[in-house]
Amino acid sequence: MKNLKYILFVIVLVLGSSATDLMAQRMRGGGGSRGGASHSASRGGGSSRSYSGGGRSKSINGGSKKATSRPSTKKYNKPKTTRPSTSSRTRPSSSKKSNVRPAKGNKTSSTRNKTNVSKKNKVTNNSKTRNSNNKTRNSNNRNTSIKGGNKNVNVNIDNSRHNNVRVNKNVRVNNHHSNRYYNGHRGYYPYHYHRYTPYHYGSYWHPFGFFITTLAVTAVVVSINNQHYHYDQGVYYTQSSSGYTVVNPPTNIVVNTLPDGVENITLDGEKYSYFGGAFYVKENGKYKVIDAPDGAVITNIPEGASEEEVGGENYVVYNYTYYKPFSQNGKDLYQVVVMESTD
Repeated sequence: MKNLKYILFVIVLVLGSSATDLMAQRMRGGGGSRGGASHSASRGGGSSRSYSGGGRSKSINGGSKKATSRPSTKKYNKPKTTRPSTSSRTRPSSSKKSNVRPAKGNKTSSTRNKTNVSKKNKVTNNSKTRNSNNKTRNSNNRNTSIKGGNKNVNVNIDNSRHNNVRVNKNVRVNNHHSNRYYNGHRGYYPYHYHRYTPYHYGSYWHPFGFFITTLAVTAVVVSINNQHYHYDQGVYYTQSSSGYTVVNPPTNIVVNTLPDGVENITLDGEKYSYFGGAFYVKENGKYKVIDAPDGAVITNIPEGASEEEVGGENYVVYNYTYYKPFSQNGKDLYQVVVMESTD
């Protein structure tokens, strides 16, 4: 009997504690419904109270387990309460969009302006290109007329060499050169064009036609055929009322010295000196100006020369002497050639 009483006592305690827990849960459920009522109150009206208040909330919860899901229902309903704030936020954003639209319009206008500018630039570039093409065509036409036909159009690849070249059809290379030997080489050396670059001997040297008011104290007077010249370091002057003018070295005139920078040339056993476009032979310790020896090879041609085209080849002309450009062992040289009339 004692054991039975003890068991009943335990059962009563368990049931009492379960009832206590059930009441506590229901009390919490009721608080949740009140919280729900307050939540629904924000939405307004007693209809929400009839939904969540009273005994209905107890029957809906259906126990402690379902009562725990009440906060999740509360969280799920929160976005509904935020709708006014969302709309309020959306309105400024729509206003911002309206503000952005003019900016897009500005971008479009700027883009159109850029497009217009690029089109203008394209037109300008095209016009420049057309002008350059016209220039090229004109230069080619000039060169074609110089060459006298379309057969020599390929020669116009280097147009710069034809800018100051005069075509001389009145002369041609002497055909007898092929029967001569120049230092063991038969005929003139093969033609190889290289640009004429004037050689500068120094500040004391001047090209023909140069005018100066006073002469250096080293200048001396030399004469030939009753014509007086002033000579100073390879340069010859004639006097005028206002000063002195440089002239080409007169043939057969004799001077005592030659300046530094003279080229010594040997041609078929004969020795020559060359300086500033003039050739000299030494006689009795002095130097006499002579005509350029046929076939002589030199390195430099001074300022004042010009280029002429003869027979499709360019020659450098200085002091009425024709020089044929060629290359030997990688060095640019000039060879004196004799021209004859085409008549």
